[in-house]
Amino acid sequence: MAKYPNMIRSLLLLFLLLSGCNQQPTPAQNSWHTFKQEFISLEGRVIDNGNEGISHSEGQGYGLLLSVYFNDPKSFATLWAWSVTHLQTRNDHLFSWKYTTKQGVTDKNNASDGDILIAWALLQASQKWNNPDYQQAANNILRDIRNKLTTNWHGHKIIMPAEQGFISESNKLTVNLSYWVFPALQEFARVDKSPLWQELINSGLYLFNTAKFGQWQLPADWLQLGDTITLSPDKPPVFGYEAIRIPLYLSWAKLLTPDKREIFTTYAHDSKTQLNYLSPKVNLLNNSFTKYPASTGFSSTYQLIANKPVNLPPPQNKDYYSHSLALLSFIAKKQSASQ
Repeated sequence: MAKYPNMIRSLLLLFLLLSGCNQQPTPAQNSWHTFKQEFISLEGRVIDNGNEGISHSEGQGYGLLLSVYFNDPKSFATLWAWSVTHLQTRNDHLFSWKYTTKQGVTDKNNASDGDILIAWALLQASQKWNNPDYQQAANNILRDIRNKLTTNWHGHKIIMPAEQGFISESNKLTVNLSYWVFPALQEFARVDKSPLWQELINSGLYLFNTAKFGQWQLPADWLQLGDTITLSPDKPPVFGYEAIRIPLYLSWAKLLTPDKREIFTTYAHDSKTQLNYLSPKVNLLNNSFTKYPASTGFSSTYQLIANKPVNLPPPQNKDYYSHSLALLSFIAKKQSASQ
């Protein structure tokens, strides 16, 4: 008779194992699987199919972040190995921003958002999978971000888009506010004792609250910082696919207050525009819109900003950046709600 409890426990364990084997993947897991199939090579290169098939540090960062969220250490290791071999080719621990299949690295200048995204993913991976090598790699990147990618402007610490090329002869700065990856900066502030990270969060919030343009007071893709804050004269004067990441990251970090959300919902639904679609670009000089609707990813990010359920990209979505935005918005919604 004493054997029966053990037998019951064995049968229960077998039932649980079989139940686990029969579990169907969630829609989000299916979307991650599609992302891997469509946009990640077997070697671990994230392919930007909307940009002539190049790869860049930003894309590697997105792939690494998604790998951590979906608990995919094998994909993470493959993506990381490719990034180290093909992009970490400078004389520091930052990443060359652009790679093509024909020429390899064509520009050794970095892209600061790519470095930030990769370091953030490494920190998450080190904690999730107890891997001290990932922690050390992140520490090395953070040190070089501190030393090489920030500057001072009117009492604020500013993230430069890259180490080279964004300071004019008259000392005006060209910056991209979507490079302030706010949840990553919050994580850096927790693990690294430098006050820089909180200073960058503060400067990002200052720019977001101050640099507003056009009828709907929207942020711009690119800014110029001189005696005042203006639209960059060298870039299109738009709120578009770059700037949409600003409220994405603010939402993720739980820093987008209801009144700030309203900025974006107002532009999208202003009755004066009489639009029957969500425009992905607003010209901040003449308040005009694109003649075509936003992509799935842009729309998903807008749903996050509007505090609505975030739609995953449909299986037929074949655009790298759109798919990335949709998955990142989905994760941001989940994580900001659970914090």
